[in-house]
Amino acid sequence: MLLKSCNRCGNLIQYGSAYCSKCAPIVEEEREARRKEATDKANQRYNKKRDPKYLRFYNGIEWRTLSAKYSQDKGYRCEVCGAMATQVHHKQAIQTDIGWELRLDYDNLELLCVKCHNERHERFKKREKYMKHT
Repeated sequence: MLLKSCNRCGNLIQYGSAYCSKCAPIVEEEREARRKEATDKANQRYNKKRDPKYLRFYNGIEWRTLSAKYSQDKGYRCEVCGAMATQVHHKQAIQTDIGWELRLDYDNLELLCVKCHNERHERFKKREKYMKHT
């Protein structure tokens, strides 16, 4: 059996592993903390660019209640492809005057999976175009 040293403490471990059984949970916990910190920073940067009016709306109890009810009524299935859905989309964007008036209108909503929601907002189009050319 081949042995090597643990990347963290230096104890001998079986080749193919990076950490010993004592260090592995510690390293995973540190990795998860870094991941959470990076996510929190990204969310802070994103939210600084958003209008506080819309942040208040999406964090408000009215929207949370309505979107949860709509998701439940639609069986948590994407209305476009049938996959598991997690995002309630406004058909008429709330950034428009008409959309703002319809922001809590049940008929202005659509339940979408992440993929369909990104397509609806045309997110990541440049990245997809780049990936096809490489």
